[in-house]
Amino acid sequence: MSELEIGFTNPKLEKIKSNAYWSRVNIDTKLWPSTVGCDDYARHIQDCIDNPTRGLIARRKYITGKPMNYPEYASRNKLIFENKPKVKILLKKFNDEMKNLYKKTRYARKYIIDDDRLSLDTVTRARKYTKFDRTMIFLKKLFHKF
Repeated sequence: MSELEIGFTNPKLEKIKSNAYWSRVNIDTKLWPSTVGCDDYARHIQDCIDNPTRGLIARRKYITGKPMNYPEYASRNKLIFENKPKVKILLKKFNDEMKNLYKKTRYARKYIIDDDRLSLDTVTRARKYTKFDRTMIFLKKLFHKF
């Protein structure tokens, strides 16, 4: 019997998914954001710093991949969270690390994550990259510089 058949779960992955989920809950609400919500968002950003691919996939799945129920409140709450000093520091560190860590594969990685080619929960057969996919990655990289 394999590990997947007996219900194996990765506690680190569960923590990443939980932080992204609670960040979404605290962002997408009519209520004014709380300090607990800010801590959840900071933990999610820290997860993205510690493990960028898993953190960004969790962000795509729980935060940016779905439409917000209250978009005007969500943008307000996210702006409030991002103006907190500890979150500002984490976001700056995350952006710097992404620029330095993935110099050559940044655009391909962003395309793969935004196109939902990766999943945290399931293992699926990989889709082939067509010439169109490669062209899209190249064009995004080319036009991003301008």
